[in-house]
Amino acid sequence: MIKKEQNLDDVSIFESQKSQAQINAEIEDELREKEGSFFKMMFRFSMKYKLQSLIVLITVIISALAVAVTPLITKELMEVAGEIARGKPESVVGKWGMTWQALVGLDLGTILVNVVMGFIAQFISGMLGKQLEIDLRNQTIEKLIEEDMSYYSDKKIGEILTKIVSDTQIIGEQVAIIIITAITSILTFFVSLIMMSIIDWKLTLVALGMFVVMLIAMGLSFPPLRKRMQVIRKEVTSLNGDVIDRVNAVKLVKAMGTEKYESKRVVETHKTYYAEFKKMNYFLSLFIACLFVGVSSVQVMVTLAAGLIYESTPEVLISLIPTFIISVGILIGPIMQMIRVIIGLVQVSTASKRLHAILTTPVLFNNHYKDKAGIDIKHVNGDIVFKDLEFRYPEKPNKVILPKFNFTFEKGKSYAFVGETGSGKSSIAKLLLRFYDPSEGAVLINGKTDLKKANLSTYLEHVGYVEQEPAILLGNVYENIKYGKFDATNEQIIAAAKKANLHNLVMTWPGGYDTILGERGFMLSGGQKQRLVIARIFLKNPEILILDEATSALDNIVEKEIQAELDKLMEGRTSFTIAHRLSTIKRVDKILVLEPGKGIVQQGTYNELKKVDGRFKRLYEAGKLINQK
Repeated sequence: MIKKEQNLDDVSIFESQKSQAQINAEIEDELREKEGSFFKMMFRFSMKYKLQSLIVLITVIISALAVAVTPLITKELMEVAGEIARGKPESVVGKWGMTWQALVGLDLGTILVNVVMGFIAQFISGMLGKQLEIDLRNQTIEKLIEEDMSYYSDKKIGEILTKIVSDTQIIGEQVAIIIITAITSILTFFVSLIMMSIIDWKLTLVALGMFVVMLIAMGLSFPPLRKRMQVIRKEVTSLNGDVIDRVNAVKLVKAMGTEKYESKRVVETHKTYYAEFKKMNYFLSLFIACLFVGVSSVQVMVTLAAGLIYESTPEVLISLIPTFIISVGILIGPIMQMIRVIIGLVQVSTASKRLHAILTTPVLFNNHYKDKAGIDIKHVNGDIVFKDLEFRYPEKPNKVILPKFNFTFEKGKSYAFVGETGSGKSSIAKLLLRFYDPSEGAVLINGKTDLKKANLSTYLEHVGYVEQEPAILLGNVYENIKYGKFDATNEQIIAAAKKANLHNLVMTWPGGYDTILGERGFMLSGGQKQRLVIARIFLKNPEILILDEATSALDNIVEKEIQAELDKLMEGRTSFTIAHRLSTIKRVDKILVLEPGKGIVQQGTYNELKKVDGRFKRLYEAGKLINQK
């Protein structure tokens, strides 16, 4: 009884520590998010595409100048028109030495320049935005491929996909708007301000004072808006992850008859998202409403100020007010555009921080696949040695899966691992594939090369892996079988399928080998998936075989047929079989029996172990009893 209580206590402690590890991981993610900056990212990107960025800047400046000089042209045109109205001939010229026709032509010219420059700036910035989206997506996917398996242990694939697709798309779409709108607004604002001061500096100060108040209000609104957007994006990511998880488990939903439950559950999970969006929308609507009031009041205040300043000179007031109202209207445009910029910045700021957290996630070990560093493994023509090896999962650092041990797997020999769940059978396969590194010790390839120092891709070229849950890609049969050996011919693919007892089945499908297999082989049975993956291995013809319950989903007749082919394939190769069915490992050279927390407790051939008291014999006897029944 005491022992049982102790075990329960151990489990409680482990769960507590696991939760703390997850909390620490979340804190680290949040810290990396805070370090992310959209402006830093944009600076690096603009340095990468200097010419395009320079063209955008120049065209926007020209466009802003064209807009800003409009009030001056208007003022000059009105003065010339006033002279004509007072009886002067139409050929009269103003201070600029231009007739009214020339001034109209100049005004139309500035409009044309603005249109052309605006088109060029918009087109190039749009392409830059799309390039940024693609670059970020490529970098993120590359980083996710580089990450070790432990990275995915506590994350939903849907959440990761949201960041890859949605966040990069937001940045790509908004950056074009932000670049053009922000630069145009700022330049137009300050150039127009200068032009206004030339017209009348007193009224300019009045307008400027009100605009400064609005700009300060806009600046103060950015942090709370960004905070609200971060919460919303987090909710969206969680929702997407949950939805994709449930869609992937649609067979379970159908089998359990829980459609109504899932429908209600989706409604409930959206309530938090709606509530958070409501808070942000309330704040944003209030801000925009107040800003509209402020903007609308500028022209009124300027008109009142002009009346007070020039009440004694009505002729100046009459000529000044229309021009200045136009100038103020031009200034209002950039202010309104900056609202759009702020909303865009809130979105891209949140998205860039989330992507930054992924891109800066530390990798527990270097796969050497990107820079071709590490030792190339041209052939696996020697022993594989586990030297002083101990293993604990990084996610569960306090639980020993494989206690420290040494073992040499001789070249060309076949090995099998037997034991109950949690004994470390699949962990050995993961170490051989370098999904994980040993906590201590090393895996030596060819008896000398530490797998940590190897160029992993060159090593895996010689490894064939058939897992318990086969990985099927969206694509046709040809594409699925030749994955990993892309230069294979159709004839070679068909030959491999025949060896895996798959060919006859494929030929019953309407499209044959061109039949598109649904995502994750949705329409295939477990046995059909395993046969397809086994065909993939036959085609690859590797030097090392790792079979993780490779025939578990096959019926007895098909299992015997494929096992016979696997036995042929295993001849002369180093092979590792993880098995629950003892009938599949009768012919291996050595069986290793494992127990949880103890590692290897027995080793020998099938015929030797079934005669020796121990775990293997108990498994053997249990299997005989089941077969008799």
